[in-house]
Amino acid sequence: MLKKTFILVSLLAATGCIRETYDMDKLSKQAHLSPSLAISAVRGDISISDLIDPSDTVVFDEDNFIRIVFKKDSVIEFKMEDYYDLNDMVSFSETYQMGDISISSFSGNIIYTLDQISQRLSPALRTQFLALDGTTSAFPSFPVTAMGEVAYSIFSNFEYAVMKEGSIEVRVTNNLTAPVSGINVNLYNTVDHTPVGTGGTIALIDPGQAGLISIDLADVTIRNSLTAAVSLGSPGSATPVPIDLDVNKVEVSIDGRNLLVKSGRVVVPTQDISFLGEGNVDTITFDPGSGVEVAVIKMNAGDISYSVESTSPLTSEVSLSFPTALRLGIPVTESLTVNPFSTYNGSISVDNSFIDLSTIATQPYNLLPVEQNITVNSNGSMVNFSSTDEVTITLELLDPDFDYVKGYFGQETKAIDPDTLDLEIKDILRKISGDFLLSSPSVKLNYSNSFAVPVEIDLLATGYKSAETLDLSMDPFTLNYPAAPDERDKTDVFTIDKTNSSLPQLVSMPPEMIRFSGSARMNPQGNTGNRDNYVFGNSRFVGSLEVEIPMELRMTNLQFSDTVDNFLQIEDSDGDNPVNPDDFEFLRIDISAENGFPVGVSLSIILYDSDAGINRSTVEAEDILEPAPVDSNGRVTEPADCLTSIEITREFWDSVDICDRIIFNFTMNTTDNGSKDVKIYSDYRIDFKASLVLKPDIKFNLK
Repeated sequence: MLKKTFILVSLLAATGCIRETYDMDKLSKQAHLSPSLAISAVRGDISISDLIDPSDTVVFDEDNFIRIVFKKDSVIEFKMEDYYDLNDMVSFSETYQMGDISISSFSGNIIYTLDQISQRLSPALRTQFLALDGTTSAFPSFPVTAMGEVAYSIFSNFEYAVMKEGSIEVRVTNNLTAPVSGINVNLYNTVDHTPVGTGGTIALIDPGQAGLISIDLADVTIRNSLTAAVSLGSPGSATPVPIDLDVNKVEVSIDGRNLLVKSGRVVVPTQDISFLGEGNVDTITFDPGSGVEVAVIKMNAGDISYSVESTSPLTSEVSLSFPTALRLGIPVTESLTVNPFSTYNGSISVDNSFIDLSTIATQPYNLLPVEQNITVNSNGSMVNFSSTDEVTITLELLDPDFDYVKGYFGQETKAIDPDTLDLEIKDILRKISGDFLLSSPSVKLNYSNSFAVPVEIDLLATGYKSAETLDLSMDPFTLNYPAAPDERDKTDVFTIDKTNSSLPQLVSMPPEMIRFSGSARMNPQGNTGNRDNYVFGNSRFVGSLEVEIPMELRMTNLQFSDTVDNFLQIEDSDGDNPVNPDDFEFLRIDISAENGFPVGVSLSIILYDSDAGINRSTVEAEDILEPAPVDSNGRVTEPADCLTSIEITREFWDSVDICDRIIFNFTMNTTDNGSKDVKIYSDYRIDFKASLVLKPDIKFNLK
């Protein structure tokens, strides 16, 4: 860029040079010799449009103003997956223990007839009751007597059960015609005679009444055969009552209630169970990356795959519902049956769904509620059950096609990798001195952004020229982004120019090299709690650069120096130089021009002796061209009339043969000695004429 800029400036400086298309017929071929003067002339005119054709790089505006433009497409391009991996956000796997289950109640009944009771009494009392059988008489009293152990009928809904909780209600019903007193009941497992809870006592039960004893089953192991040990007595009745050994009786019934089983071999009736307590609601955690908080996902298409694995002997009817994942306004649900000791796999479509991850008050992001309703049973079979039996539910979100994702996407900072641009103009800069300023260069970042996330760019650039450095000095800036979700893409331009940086000074330095670095920080204000960032499934950022250098500049004593071999030395085999300095008293070039450029040029020509390391002679040509005046906008108002002479003295000619090098120094100044900006237009012209003035000192050899 800088090379081309200086080439154009050099062309401006060299507007008096002859181009191949000049009309050389204008050169006078008639030399008029006289003892004092000989004149020859060349004429020409030139404009920038004669030298440079407009192109993609050099642009002529409608008013002929010149701009140099460099473009590079797709210098920046990244997609959503370059920043975020939202494909593997969900990896939910939870193992739940089956927990305690309910079993059906059980019951049993034992009857002790008065005949059986009397058989446990003393022989005298037994004889007395036998004598009173079938009569209405005073009922004899008898002491508390153990009735022995009697087994209830076998219960069909379990073989054994380790109880979590429950109770056995023991009901003693007195169908004797006299009160029963001192009743004591204890229950035992028939097989090993282990006690079942703690028994109880009832002081007195009147005829026709019943008394209750409750036995707590918490942490008690019971079997399907229970034995009752009952003791009872009676205070008798002085009032005559009917006495019948077969009809009068005492009943001891048991009823197992509210039975919650931790383990055992049982028949499990159909029942709902809860892994998670009231509501049976769990949450699926989304993991979109460190510091990222997702509030809403709008899906185009996708599936939640699931796997339900059971290590339980029970058949499970599982219903999964996602109350905040709505499809057509209805929660996404799935029902399935998992057989004992098996795994069930499937998937749930979330096509065209709206997933809200912000409904959990304690963490309103990255959490999706899932209701798990599970019904189990053993299908009427006896099974070996344990509350530690497990059900594992695994969920994944497969190949999601997002419409958009809303949330907070973190404050990630990406470093701009340091880079150095070597302009390769170090040798050129050695030949330049003075002050030069391109007034209005700009670097435009043309971009299309479909990430609705604020990004702050901190661009650092430093120019280096020998020991001199100059910073770009630009404040961080934030790129525009779409107003989602209605706006999906934002096309804009960010311009770096003299209003927000030191770009003109940096470009005009001009630097030998420029070092770049910096950073890009997302959400520079941090997490405000709004979670209003948006990314779309096809989000991307594409940027192209356009460097524009309008030919608006100023120069103050800008000097270009170049050294060439001494082309004035002419040698022939006889040692005679056809151009003999002794033949001329002086030689002068008179130049007149109409300069339509706002740039003035002076020239000095130096004969340099490299062996001696000294300048032998110098020809000064002040103001070969004077700069044209400009208006307040920097445009030339009228050409400048220029008249100057370059005199080649005898001293200069005398030094030609002893100097091997010629140094050309061009000095350039814009209008008003570089105190104001001037603009360059393609229709600027120079009309010039050069005349050769000779004063010969001719010695005629008359023969």
